[in-house]
Amino acid sequence: MIEAQQGTKEFTRHLSRAQVLRDKVEIRLAVNEAGPAIAQVLKENGIVLEGADWSKVFPHWLIATVDDDVVGCCQVLVAKPVGYVEFLFVRKSVPFKLRALALRKLIIQSMATLHAAGCNYVGGVVALKNFKFANVIEKLNFVKTYQADVYVKRLA
Repeated sequence: MIEAQQGTKEFTRHLSRAQVLRDKVEIRLAVNEAGPAIAQVLKENGIVLEGADWSKVFPHWLIATVDDDVVGCCQVLVAKPVGYVEFLFVRKSVPFKLRALALRKLIIQSMATLHAAGCNYVGGVVALKNFKFANVIEKLNFVKTYQADVYVKRLA
């Protein structure tokens, strides 16, 4: 019988800077207590919905966190055949590389969530002035279907 011997040298895994940054960003399903933090991320990006009740965000929002601080969010709306991802934002105060990682992870997790729910497509609105983000999602094989303005009306 042949036995393999382990060397006495301890194996140490060295992470690159990119891996460390990647691992800092965690994507979570938002609990209701995260509502005010989501509202703050939106506010920092110019979205203020006066009178909105942010106390009930579960199970429709994903959040990106770094060290338990909410740095990004998106609303995932399951519908068939087309599910939607809206309000995809990351705090502008977050360093560029972390913003990019948070956006990418939020996009990937939202697509996985919609796929698991049986959606065939994912849709979303990108502001015309946000052409850089449009370029990013086109690299992920998103296709522009039409240009439109987005309207909201308060119901209560």
